[in-house]
Amino acid sequence: MPHALIVEDDPNSLSGLSAILAADGFSVDTATTIAEARAALTRFIPDVVLVDLNLPDGSGLDLLQHLPAHPPGGALPVIVMTGSATVESAIEGFRHGIWDYLLKPVNIPRLRSLLARIPRPYELTEEVQTLRASLRQLGRFGSMLGRSPAMQHVYDTIEHIAPTEAAVLISGEAGTGKQVAARTMHDMSRRRKGPFVTLDCRGAGGAPALRSLDSVLFGHERGAFSGAEQREPGLFEQASGGTLFIDEIAELPRAQQEALLRALDSQTFMRVGGTSQVVTDFRLIASTRKALRLEAAAVTLPPLRERGEDPALIAQAIVDELNHDAAARGASEIAKQIGPNFLRECLSYEWPGNVRELQDRVRRAYHASGDVLESLRADEAGSVNGRDLNGSRVQVTVGTPLADVEEMLIRATLDAVGGTRHRAASLLGISPKTLYNKLQRMRLN
Repeated sequence: MPHALIVEDDPNSLSGLSAILAADGFSVDTATTIAEARAALTRFIPDVVLVDLNLPDGSGLDLLQHLPAHPPGGALPVIVMTGSATVESAIEGFRHGIWDYLLKPVNIPRLRSLLARIPRPYELTEEVQTLRASLRQLGRFGSMLGRSPAMQHVYDTIEHIAPTEAAVLISGEAGTGKQVAARTMHDMSRRRKGPFVTLDCRGAGGAPALRSLDSVLFGHERGAFSGAEQREPGLFEQASGGTLFIDEIAELPRAQQEALLRALDSQTFMRVGGTSQVVTDFRLIASTRKALRLEAAAVTLPPLRERGEDPALIAQAIVDELNHDAAARGASEIAKQIGPNFLRECLSYEWPGNVRELQDRVRRAYHASGDVLESLRADEAGSVNGRDLNGSRVQVTVGTPLADVEEMLIRATLDAVGGTRHRAASLLGISPKTLYNKLQRMRLN
């Protein structure tokens, strides 16, 4: 049976919390001061500690330094309770290493949601730790690939942060795998059985055209606006019990950023058109390419050019996956191999587009190659799908506006590759998203 220590000087609160934890299968020990709690910790190591922020002999955070450094099963979850939470107190608590905090009066469903994620001793066995260490040596960490020192440092950070409830900010260049890192963190967290909900903030504020961004985030009530025929849950509710991943949070409009921070601070939000508060229960993981000040645990993904031999490891994994898919479809009985020159190109190229560019280049080379992949540029040897690119020309008269020149070049490139936007974007040296936006503007004009 898991054991809990409750440190609370209010007798009514202490009695009520004890009853809730007992009903949820915990044995309970109590203390009314930090001194009593320290004495209790000499007798046993609890599975969770609930501590009031304000106690007669000091701050509940003062107890953290007296907790066991390495209890069985890893870091000891500490839930701080306070009747006057502020952003500053919450941030200070997370800096000290608390697991989460609750506002008084304690919301019982949220407390029980937290208790449901308290690890049991059998959940983290030596066998699992040994297997994870072995996979790391092979370059696999959840959904992530790489065995370079730079990635081993990332794995260490994720392994430390994942079991906590702290908000996380993942930074890195485009294409470094920020969403994969977020998913890995979710899969290694106590919320792994809950949903993993994503919001991509790039383009139009990340919101569908028919719904406002507030409605997408917070949901709306019936009749909140024209066309709102029924209550719709927002991403905050969809992510309940799990993780909300906000991709490129710096692109989220300022008003919604502030609303998000308020919701995280108060642990509540209100649907558009609503009149009552809804309790939040999600973990926030955000990503950004830009410098951003957000009080959260930080994970920085290195660019691929700083990851040693990882490009070769990732390329081989992609080819293995493509071979497996081809065999499953019955499309090929022979597994394609990677030639030495192909590996040299993988290791010598700078990869400005990082892992995403590597994945795209390897897949294109795979489909353009025979039994052996000899070059990353196998699909660029003068032709694409039988079309002679060298025979394509764009004639420009001096004085032609640059916008018109760009449109002529885009149309000619699309024609040369048979209308394949992804291939055209690669030849033009831009992302598929940028090409899509340019085509949209061309249509409007």
